[in-house]
Amino acid sequence: MTTSTAIDSKYFFLTHSTGKTHYYRVGPENGPIVVMVSGATLPMAVWKPLVTPLVDSGFQIVLYDLPGRGHTPLEGQGVSFQAHLDQLHSLIDGLEIRQPIHLIGLASGALIVAAYTEKYRAQVSHICLIAPDGASTHFTFKERMLSTPILGKFLIKFTAKRTLFARVPRYSRREDIQNYVRNLLDFSIRCPGFNEAVLATIRTFPLHHGEGLYQRLAKLQVPTSIIWGSDDYITPPDATDSLLAIFGEDALHTLQNVGHLPFAEDPLTVATIIENHFRGTY
Repeated sequence: MTTSTAIDSKYFFLTHSTGKTHYYRVGPENGPIVVMVSGATLPMAVWKPLVTPLVDSGFQIVLYDLPGRGHTPLEGQGVSFQAHLDQLHSLIDGLEIRQPIHLIGLASGALIVAAYTEKYRAQVSHICLIAPDGASTHFTFKERMLSTPILGKFLIKFTAKRTLFARVPRYSRREDIQNYVRNLLDFSIRCPGFNEAVLATIRTFPLHHGEGLYQRLAKLQVPTSIIWGSDDYITPPDATDSLLAIFGEDALHTLQNVGHLPFAEDPLTVATIIENHFRGTY
């Protein structure tokens, strides 16, 4: 049993068997449905620059906050990788979406998209992975420390804000994008359950060993597009060689002089790539 409680005309809470999910739905009622999945540290508001151009192109957009991020409470929900797949399934089922959907995933959200598509292939029409985690990246010393049960909780409690804000210049060279990210992070770190949720992502997601997942996804022959910024220093595009070998050269779209959030720096170009891919014109 699921229920939706309106926040205002567009923002809602969906209560389902595994908890409560904050979501946003906008666009033409009969438009193709695009569900966007955020990364480990930013709320669904990160997608805001991309929403308007896609809606203007006729798509219906569904955004949602992951557990412990944004306004989705962690209480009552698991934080494992599987729990994130269950949350997405509960959202799609609770919104009574019956048509095949398009999925977009950012960074660790790309892993959710890939695993969800593998499990529920019939529900998914096309996918787009933006700066995807999981391929040809390595654990940093800090991530190894965060992965330890006791030390990890201590470190994230006292260093999360400083660490996350220190990473901001790696998102983009542009000051306006850096300020955009700072504002989102400032909101994120205040959310109850945020530290526990981020720790769970580091510990349970295949952040550094996702090639097998992507290989299985490719075998399903789901139309897949990958978008990356050439100046992404959060998820460096070194992994493109690995993903090109899996999905083929035609899948990759690299935006030059753009960082980790290409849809924030160049939303019209990214929207055009996504629209052409989802409508099958590539």
